[in-house]
Amino acid sequence: MSELLIRMSADTNIGKREDQEDSVNASRPEIQQDVGVLCVVSDGVGGLKNGKEASQLVVDTMVSTFYKSSIGDTPEQILLRGAALAQEAVRGIQKKPGECGATLVAALIRQGRCSFLSIGDSRIYLYRGGSLVLLTRSQNRARRLDVQIGLGYMPEGARTDNKRDALTGYVGMEKLSQADRSSHSFSVGPGDRIALMTDGVFGTLTEDEITEIMGLPEEEVACTMIDRTVEKGNPYQDNCTVAVMDCTLAETEEGGS
Repeated sequence: MSELLIRMSADTNIGKREDQEDSVNASRPEIQQDVGVLCVVSDGVGGLKNGKEASQLVVDTMVSTFYKSSIGDTPEQILLRGAALAQEAVRGIQKKPGECGATLVAALIRQGRCSFLSIGDSRIYLYRGGSLVLLTRSQNRARRLDVQIGLGYMPEGARTDNKRDALTGYVGMEKLSQADRSSHSFSVGPGDRIALMTDGVFGTLTEDEITEIMGLPEEEVACTMIDRTVEKGNPYQDNCTVAVMDCTLAETEEGGS
């Protein structure tokens, strides 16, 4: 009898920044057959205070919420509750509204099905059969402008806006009202990989480069992703973090007399 096993790996680099404001956390692997496995990545919002503290609060709160959840809770309920508590936790360390914040991407795999949630502009990719699929949509001015342009509107300065990367949603903002998430889980199987990463990675590597790296042996994916990012030599390289959930088969013995 075979069961799906999720193996985790992650790597990170400070880049050319003075502080590392990315954080990553995951649930304990030994409990995954009972309750599933959760992986979370967060990036402190640039230009705001206490980015490291905010991102660490986000990932730790999400994992803690997962541990405290009931077996009857759906993955979607767990992710939304975790995000709400993370929002509360980050707001709790602010001396004034919105002074610190962080992005959030989280993936939860249980019984061969994956659910995800995203706030901000960090990303989740699915790698399957040699192809890369972006699962999340960034919450920033660029996406909002692109939607308006697609509907036939041309806001003044839209094509030359130098604040296109400014976030319109992040954990800790005063009126957080949006979260990009899967309304229903999707099936995953052996050979599938889920990658969670901050903008320091996908802002430097092309999707073709990310796809190539995702096809490497599982023990090489995370470290190679970060190595290739740093090797680009971007003088303004942001903190870069990637976590990979690798779906494999675990052989188990069937009981018998």
